[in-house]
Amino acid sequence: MRIGVICEGPTDYPAIVNFLGNSLKNAGIIGKFRALFPEMDKTRPEGGWGNVLLWLEKYPPETRVQMFFSGGLFGGNLAADTLDAIIIHLDTDILDDASFCTYAVKKLGCDVSSSQNPDERAGQIKLVLAKALQIEKMTDADVSKHVIIPAVESTEAWCVAAFNSLPINAELLRGLDLTNAFMRALEASESKAPQENYSNIDKSLARRNRFCAKHAANSDRIIKDCQQFANILQHLSFLGGGM
Repeated sequence: MRIGVICEGPTDYPAIVNFLGNSLKNAGIIGKFRALFPEMDKTRPEGGWGNVLLWLEKYPPETRVQMFFSGGLFGGNLAADTLDAIIIHLDTDILDDASFCTYAVKKLGCDVSSSQNPDERAGQIKLVLAKALQIEKMTDADVSKHVIIPAVESTEAWCVAAFNSLPINAELLRGLDLTNAFMRALEASESKAPQENYSNIDKSLARRNRFCAKHAANSDRIIKDCQQFANILQHLSFLGGGM
């Protein structure tokens, strides 16, 4: 199954590829991922929620369908690059970003709210991305190939869930609690003594790649602990003919 990935930041890509990739494999589907945004082959791939939405504006529905689902604008030899699905990711923690909420209202006509409920927060991101994707301009078949990924609160929560042997309700972790939980998991994974508190999440791509690859086999823990991850997997599995 060939899957294009549009994600908020470079460190989200290894989480998506490793954790979803392993879960798909367990469902009998081999996922082949291709980075559409950010461009991971660059020395310093640039992300950000604003750039995700700009990418979707740059590639409107007709262009996306022709380029990625129909063998490219010119067909022919580009058919080998045809994708079975495109996943579009944003973290739900951006709902607390005033600039994101302003953009959603002014540019997309979405009056988003910052609910405390994980499912409702995921729903807000789905609403914004559905508007940005302009799903009303696509066929039902092409809409189904666009898989929206609202990570609650971020893909760091997936990492925490994968690291912990028992469910910890990772989608309820926010702010400093999530920062500490992730950094402790990251440091412990590297056989370092975890600190009590951390000021920021380490965004080193090399460290994130190592962590996600090391704990990919524990993706079943994320399915049990993170409902939105389970929903995403179910959608992808349906497209891939599994489950």
